[in-house]
Amino acid sequence: MNNEGRCKAVLVVLIVLFVSFIGRLEVSALAKQIFITVKVNGNYIKMDTLPYIKDGRTFVSVRFIAEALGAKVEWNDEKKKVVINDDYNYIELFVGSKDCYINAVKQVMDTSPEISNGRTMVPLRFVSEVLNCSVDWNQTTYTVSINKEGINVPEECVYNRNYTDEDLMWLARIVTVEARGMSLEGKVAVANVVLNRVKSPSFPNTVYDVIFQKGQFPPAHKSGFKELVPPEECIIAAKMALEGVNNIGTCLYFNNRRYIKKRFIL
Repeated sequence: MNNEGRCKAVLVVLIVLFVSFIGRLEVSALAKQIFITVKVNGNYIKMDTLPYIKDGRTFVSVRFIAEALGAKVEWNDEKKKVVINDDYNYIELFVGSKDCYINAVKQVMDTSPEISNGRTMVPLRFVSEVLNCSVDWNQTTYTVSINKEGINVPEECVYNRNYTDEDLMWLARIVTVEARGMSLEGKVAVANVVLNRVKSPSFPNTVYDVIFQKGQFPPAHKSGFKELVPPEECIIAAKMALEGVNNIGTCLYFNNRRYIKKRFIL
């Protein structure tokens, strides 16, 4: 092989290695995940099966909500029946059936309980209101707030969330201005750059301080940023990142031009 042939061979090898390396830095495709937060008397509730929205209703694991409200829960596998008892109400729900019994009086729900990941999922509002609770839905943060007087939520039911709603909104705002028009995976990636900086000793240790660090995110210093109302997809992307969905590893920087092509800088 002559010198020209060797040079071409070396060039091909280098191109292959470069493409392979860049491939590792690409942002992986993501499916949208809506993380719904449930609070009882201001406490975040721990659950091993995530709540979800179906046909406009929020479904939650009945055991975790009922126990947070001080009720006892029993499961009858033969009848596929859940019993909730809080000393004032005796509620019987049946998987796959809209029929239920409240203190032995038959009622009909507008949707039926179902099984997800081995947990019985029930429409949250119905059960909460039967247990004499008030229920509020915050569409902006995807948060359900349940309140009931005289209830102290057991410590073992409480989830110590490591971010605040303020963190969520600041992160969603910076995603809005830095990743406008990009895919969900791009938005989640920008959110993770901020969160990676929060964890890094080289940057401030709060979402707010990282975003407003001098010379880092110019759009954050423009007029109107602090009052910006993020669109739904940016809030979803920010919450995905805060809940641990990370598609960029430990990257601390991004460049918008390369970023559009899903390239990040380590």
